[in-house]
Amino acid sequence: MEIVFAEVRHIKEITEIEREIFSLPWSEKSFMSELEDKNSIFLAAEDDGVTVGFAIMKTYKNEGEIYNIAVSEDLRRQGVGDKLMARLLEEAAKRGVDTVFLDVRESNAPARALYKKYGFYDLNIRRGYYDAPKEDAVIMIRIRAEGNG
Repeated sequence: MEIVFAEVRHIKEITEIEREIFSLPWSEKSFMSELEDKNSIFLAAEDDGVTVGFAIMKTYKNEGEIYNIAVSEDLRRQGVGDKLMARLLEEAAKRGVDTVFLDVRESNAPARALYKKYGFYDLNIRRGYYDAPKEDAVIMIRIRAEGNG
């Protein structure tokens, strides 16, 4: 398993993972746009040359917002999301990011547990944020202390 910066060659498989997992998936064009955005950290997880997950964070000066972390359904609970999150936060720290936000479905207990492992905590609720199905989003935040990655 290797975590690399996403490239054009990953986009087709990333789009397939997105469609497999999310009810309102991003388009290939949206992913291409993130590849070109200098403010994005866009990572791909590869296993024997196959893209099995990805993560995207948008950065703004010392803040970041995680847009997406996704792992192919057949490889969940094998540490892929953990490795993506670790590398994403490492790359964000290199850019001087010390505060990171994300939204997560309230019912997504595995994702929320992963985020808490990395120091995120619940900040607020966005009522009815998600569609298909309609659900609240939990806004989570992580503030990196000096000397703490």
